[in-house]
Amino acid sequence: MAHHITVQDLIGYASEDLKLDLIAGEEGLNRQIISADSNRPGLALCGYYDHFGSDRVQIFGKGEVAYIEELSSSDQFEVLSQFFSYTIPCLIFVSDLCVSELIKTLAGQYQVPVLSTPLTSTIFTVRLLHFLEDELGSADCVHGNLVDVFGIGVLILGKSGIGKSECSLELIQKGHRLIADDSVLLKQVAGPRVLGMRSRLFKHYIEVRGLGIIDVVSLFGVTAVGDRKQVELVVFLEEWNENRGYDRTGFSNESYVFHETDIDQVTIPVAPGRNISNLIETAAANLLSQKFGIDAPKNLNSELNDTLSNKKNTA
Repeated sequence: MAHHITVQDLIGYASEDLKLDLIAGEEGLNRQIISADSNRPGLALCGYYDHFGSDRVQIFGKGEVAYIEELSSSDQFEVLSQFFSYTIPCLIFVSDLCVSELIKTLAGQYQVPVLSTPLTSTIFTVRLLHFLEDELGSADCVHGNLVDVFGIGVLILGKSGIGKSECSLELIQKGHRLIADDSVLLKQVAGPRVLGMRSRLFKHYIEVRGLGIIDVVSLFGVTAVGDRKQVELVVFLEEWNENRGYDRTGFSNESYVFHETDIDQVTIPVAPGRNISNLIETAAANLLSQKFGIDAPKNLNSELNDTLSNKKNTA
């Protein structure tokens, strides 16, 4: 669980996706990045430093470069000296924009890394956010399965042998996608949201007792697996307990808490004759319908109240 990375880490870990090259300020490669957000410093360069996100990666685009080039030499030195005086992690020039000699000199003086990428500002910002969210978010591994059901990331939990992998296999056979089997890496990212992803080592395998290891891609095709998914529903499987009162109305709002994020949870008792994969499909579809304002328990309760109210009025 990392709360910061260095600029050197950024270059090393994300070189393929972000296409970063070091231009100047090599002495500052150990500077720490603590925020997943980036900053376009246009206002700061104009002299407005209130609420300046100096702890963020600073992205220079065409607007910032054009503004600096229009200034006189003395004004450029004054503006950039004030900018570099803040403790910033690094500067990144997008679209292979030209880095002036003055910026290179000040970067060396203040030991601030200056990087360059051929990517446009929009593409680069999205990729950078994606990478930093992964690296900086609170993370834990949980024993369970993650399946994409109707576009809803469903995390299936329960004790060993309860049937998590068998249930996931049934869902795959129905056309849903496996994200992770047995071990799921959860990361808290901005939103707040929780992303679930599979291990880089075991990309598309699933273990089923009695059958062993199954290669999901070879049996069901590449569309049967995914890399990551936001976890929006947690399904906890447990053996049927006659002494426990299970929810029969949908009004009991269970939550699975991951660090600072609450995720909807349902508990499904496992017993002979119950098709758990069908129940999980229904739970995911029900959550999806709630997003569109269709809440069956509340609607039924409202209808019953209206009926009782009408009977009282006609009595």
